[in-house]
Amino acid sequence: MATKDNFFQTSDGLWLYYETAGEGAPIVMLPGFGESLTMWRHSVPVLSKTNKVICLDLRGHGRSMKVCGNNRQARMAQDVRELIDHLGLQNVLLVGHSLGGAVVATYANTQSEYHLRGMIMVDASLFAFTDAEWNQHKSNHYNIDGWMTRMMPYINDPVSYAAKQRKNSPLSSEDADLFQQSMLQLPPWVGIEYHLDTYFTDNMTPLSDRTIPVATFVSHSAYHDAWESGHEAIKRCKKSPLALCYEFTACNNHLFPILEADKFNKCVLDFDKKITELQK
Repeated sequence: MATKDNFFQTSDGLWLYYETAGEGAPIVMLPGFGESLTMWRHSVPVLSKTNKVICLDLRGHGRSMKVCGNNRQARMAQDVRELIDHLGLQNVLLVGHSLGGAVVATYANTQSEYHLRGMIMVDASLFAFTDAEWNQHKSNHYNIDGWMTRMMPYINDPVSYAAKQRKNSPLSSEDADLFQQSMLQLPPWVGIEYHLDTYFTDNMTPLSDRTIPVATFVSHSAYHDAWESGHEAIKRCKKSPLALCYEFTACNNHLFPILEADKFNKCVLDFDKKITELQK
């Protein structure tokens, strides 16, 4: 049940929803496109045993406010900074899935790694439209027509789009129902702006400037295959004191943080431990 304590107001007036659990070094977790913080329902109970875990519904998503305009990477990164300040957090491990992973990268770049001790990009879209060799996304080489073919059903009939995703979901019935609900909480006019802005944003090049520990979590998947880009990202982090790529191969699905939840949680805690050891 949401309460007024689950919301904070951004500098441009939006009310965003978040939840916290546990105590310890903070981990802030960002869901991806069409996801809400229920994305992390299998992770929070585990991670909060040792850490303070904060999950945010990005603007337009979940229980957060929806607004036409400014649903873009840079503004979402600013939202994360304002949440960190609102809660008085220091030494944050910032984690994001898919397009939320791109927000993590944008945050580190545009906010100069503000109050971060590390970052994890989980199967993140780091520049989906680029023609770079490492980009295996089906929208590569600026395939805007392919993007339109994929996304127009969502724009024109989001209810049917969510129902089709639910029908084809590899998740358990309960998790699939929650994903469908989250998808229906994202208005198309919000989602499309966020989606396209992410695909046009180069979050790969700025990784060469990262001076904090960086991890990528990667898997193969049918449409969004971030395997090569995740490995390339780690190669770019030459200034980082710790740069690791964790591979997930059991399910070969973009939703491996849920489908391989036990391993996902162990990898987050492993990276967190390595950061702590590095700082001693």
